[in-house]
Amino acid sequence: MAKKILINSVKILVAAGLIAWLLKSGKLDFSLLVKLGHHPLAVLLCILFALFNLVVCSIRWRSILGARSNSHIPLSGMIKSNWIGMFFSSVLPGSVTGDIVKSLYVQKFDPTFSKKFVFASILIDRLMGLSGLILLVGFTSVFFSGQILEKSPDMKPLLDINFGLAVLVILTLLIFFFFHDKVRQILKKLELTFAPTLWGRVIQLWDDLVLIKSHMMRAVGMSVLVQLGGVIAFWSLIYPFVGNAMDFVQAMAIIPIGLMTLALPIAPSGLGVGHAIFQKLFEFSGIDNGASLFNLYFCVTLLVNVFGVIPYIMTKRK
Repeated sequence: MAKKILINSVKILVAAGLIAWLLKSGKLDFSLLVKLGHHPLAVLLCILFALFNLVVCSIRWRSILGARSNSHIPLSGMIKSNWIGMFFSSVLPGSVTGDIVKSLYVQKFDPTFSKKFVFASILIDRLMGLSGLILLVGFTSVFFSGQILEKSPDMKPLLDINFGLAVLVILTLLIFFFFHDKVRQILKKLELTFAPTLWGRVIQLWDDLVLIKSHMMRAVGMSVLVQLGGVIAFWSLIYPFVGNAMDFVQAMAIIPIGLMTLALPIAPSGLGVGHAIFQKLFEFSGIDNGASLFNLYFCVTLLVNVFGVIPYIMTKRK
């Protein structure tokens, strides 16, 4: 218990330290939030896309769970569980706590669900989301590299990384679809060689992935759609403040990379960490207030997540 308190205290101190540094350096300006009030349509668009992503993510997770269930899994129940998880992830350090909470709600939909499978389904869902994000930025980096580099030559190293990650994801998917048996054989040999418990868990996760193989491409497609929705939500908020300094194509190459870091279990909803990372990322396009721009997105999405307390209160579940 003391160790957990210490870790959470360190995470909060790191977030607070980053915010303090950004404020002291003048890179974080909260007055931009006041100016956002003059753009209600931008805020509304961000909220709508955030809710749209909540629904699509719930459909994706239900598809994964449905691969091992004959019971009817209600979409409304999945949306409520996901929203409750988002609420706890926003008010507590990291996203793991939210995963634990929403897994408890999902188990009631099918008594045959084991805790291990539910957690494995959450991990698989995250992997699909990450794959969709990498593919989105990879395709953007390939097809729009000329347009991006024309305005921001300094982004070339970032585009190269995006492209490399996309190639890695595509190769991984090809291996998974056509050589998954060979991979399992290799994992079994590793299990017999050393760390049998660790490799046993990896094999179980691999088997769960193979089980939903028929759902995989649809899950990846939905993940790309979710990430695109996240970029549009972010872009709708910052556009009134960046104008022509960054067009939507540039945003497609930058924003998803920053959003990826928000999953790091360092602080609630990426507080501090996301501000610092977006400050650096936006500098590639010559924008020097990236932390303040991210703060707009942080506050609006935090508001959406906190409203997850409503289904939490209304759901009669210990």
